[in-house]
Amino acid sequence: MTTAYNRRMDTPPYSLDAELMLKVGDALLANAKRIELLRQIGLTENLTKSAQMAGYSYKGAWDTIDQMTKLTGGSLLERQAGGKGGGRTRLTERGRQLLDNFLLIQAEHERFIGRLNKLANGLEADYALQTEIALKTSVRNQYAGIVVSILQGPVNDEVTMMVGGTLMLVASITHASGRELQLDIGMKVFALVKASAVSVQLAAGPAATAGPNRFTGTVHRRVRGQHRSEVALALDGGQQLICTLENATAEGLEAGSVVLASIEPSNVILGVAA
Repeated sequence: MTTAYNRRMDTPPYSLDAELMLKVGDALLANAKRIELLRQIGLTENLTKSAQMAGYSYKGAWDTIDQMTKLTGGSLLERQAGGKGGGRTRLTERGRQLLDNFLLIQAEHERFIGRLNKLANGLEADYALQTEIALKTSVRNQYAGIVVSILQGPVNDEVTMMVGGTLMLVASITHASGRELQLDIGMKVFALVKASAVSVQLAAGPAATAGPNRFTGTVHRRVRGQHRSEVALALDGGQQLICTLENATAEGLEAGSVVLASIEPSNVILGVAA
């Protein structure tokens, strides 16, 4: 079975970006460019220089300040007549307040985007799982998911990953393995489960699914061999699970049979895109 796991080394990393805009109703009050204009005015007290530094024409700068003034309901600039040193354009108290408040919001916005960018690594891994370097393995059950919890024990770590938005698959790995994989909440991982590691029994009445890796499903097909049978299960939530059973154990597992499948967490192998 072949599944793509690792992204190509020359693939550029994914990242998120977003522009912060402050509006009054549907009208734009401030964005990074407009705030830069105010910041330059605060530094230079010269509208001509400030307009050039912020990427405006002189008229464009005045038009922008006029629009912002109308939206705030108060003057953002004050002008002093020219003397020996020439005239000055200064921020009013309202202008300084708008500048300071936007910069505070902008800093928090950047921190938020930074946190989202960590999740973009998962997006990158998603595409890597689908399209890049193929990993050939005989393991029949291969799943891509996202880490939702990591519970550290005395010896092993219990890692829970969500597959397909519904299936919770638990793996028990050593501390050393967890450190080597650098696992973290929200990280994209893949899991391998050998077909021979899956136990299946007919569900008698409502299936009890308490405990890790106990799933209800329906037999999709069964292929009988000389000593063992391969059984394909359609799990609740849409995932498929392949298992191999002794022929005697597989008797009675016909297409459409409702079953309970279980996997020991120690039999779940985790990996990450390198």
